[in-house]
This record gives sequence, structure tokens and C-alpha cells, in this order.
Amino acid sequence: MDNRPNPIRGPSTCKTDDTMEVTNPTEFLRNERGVFEVISPYGHVFSVTCRFGSRMNIREISEPKSIENQQRLTWKIRRVNSNVA
Repeated sequence: MDNRPNPIRGPSTCKTDDTMEVTNPTEFLRNERGVFEVISPYGHVFSVTCRFGSRMNIREISEPKSIENQQRLTWKIRRVNSNVA
């Protein structure tokens, strides 16, 4: 995993298969490197590829399975892979 410091929050602490809950996924993923699975508060699942110092590549994987828990305002982020070409 690339442990270059993130100017906003310091060195990355998200390891492969760790799940984090955040209110702003863009801010969390800024200056990260790797492939992440991101789940919106409404259940949409995205694959996000981050390259340090570059734009994020975002691809929707699935539609919401259920919207029973609309009160949740956090996004779930899980690092799938830390190696990006």
C-alpha cells in the first residue's frame, strides 16, 4: 500500500478489506491510490479507482438492493486493491 501522506488527513490508514464510514467520499479518497468499493447511503455500489495526483475513475456496479435505511447519511468505503497500474 502506498503510505504517502495525504495533505488533508496524513498517512493513509485504510488497508485492503478495511471498511470505513464517511460523510464525504470524495474528500476521503482524495490523494489515495487503489481500487475501492463505495456504497452510497441509498445502496448504490460503485467501483472507484484512484491514482495519486490524478482523477478518480468511477463505475457504477449495482443499483440499490433496498432503501429501507434511508436515515443513514454515511458512505461505506472498502479498499479492494492497493495496486493500481
